Amino acid sequence: MRTFFRVINGILLTAALLAAAYCGYHVYSVRTFPTESYDAREADIRARTDKTLADAERARQDADERLAFLKADLKNNGEEAVALSESMEETRAEQESKARRLAELQEMVRIREDLPASVEEARSQYADRIRELEEKIRNGETEVRICYWTLDDGPTYITKNFLDALDEMDGRVRVTFFTANGANDSPDEEEILRREMTSGHSVQNHSYAHVTNADGPVYRSPDSFREQILLQDEWLLEVTGFHPTIFRFPGGSAWGRDLVPGATDVIAELGYEWVDWNCNLYDAGAADKLPSAALETSRAVTQISEEPIAMILGHDWNSNTLIAMKNAIPMLQEKGYVFLPLFPESVTMGLVAAR
Repeated sequence: MRTFFRVINGILLTAALLAAAYCGYHVYSVRTFPTESYDAREADIRARTDKTLADAERARQDADERLAFLKADLKNNGEEAVALSESMEETRAEQESKARRLAELQEMVRIREDLPASVEEARSQYADRIRELEEKIRNGETEVRICYWTLDDGPTYITKNFLDALDEMDGRVRVTFFTANGANDSPDEEEILRREMTSGHSVQNHSYAHVTNADGPVYRSPDSFREQILLQDEWLLEVTGFHPTIFRFPGGSAWGRDLVPGATDVIAELGYEWVDWNCNLYDAGAADKLPSAALETSRAVTQISEEPIAMILGHDWNSNTLIAMKNAIPMLQEKGYVFLPLFPESVTMGLVAAR
């Protein structure tokens, strides 16, 4: 029994010691870690945590809104929208290019509208001086002679060679080209025509088709004849900016007037003059019957020397004519001839070639 109470006392003593120790620790802990300080620190930590969570929530919301925007943007600006945007950019660039080109064309039109007037004034003054010279020649008041060297049926594949040769003559030789769109097939006809004009030569009308047979488009009827002159006129105006003013009949006026009654009236109605020639190189026809360059040179010098105002017929598709021209012109210059472009004011208008 006594033993039992000893055990009980021991247990109670142990319990009392443990309680005392607990109380002592509790008092120590309270003194060491004040409750108010701990609560303040806990509140600060909670506040910062709450702020972080709020910031994270706002960031999530911002991300969601941005994602929604991007989804909508992607939907509105997908491949089709991108393609459309590129197409619109190309269209804008094209429109800007067209606007610039339009401005350039408008300026060209303005210049082109002003140019013929100024050129026509200068041309008229020049033609008047030539007409005065022609009158003096016919009246025997001067030793100067005029040669109007004309070249029919071009532009051709060797017309450039004629122009090159003329350029080498120190700018003292001008000729007249009677042109026909359908007479030849040269890929650079327009370039050649502009060069003829800008080089100071005369560019005139030899019909559009240049067909001499009776049932062809030139001489089929008065209406067809008129149409052929107008077609060539329009072509030359389009290429050079100027209307031709002189017509030469394909095959000569005798042939054309026989086939088309009233042909000269049609020419006059269209505001044209017409002319044949009084010197002929006979450089057209069958290939096996064409004269040599030497014979053409001789014909040119001999025939022209008989005419104080000479109108020579040649063709700028014949290479022998090119050689003859280069040989004959210096000889004729020594005889007092000047080589001028042909104008409708010339006294030679209506000149008829001998049959």
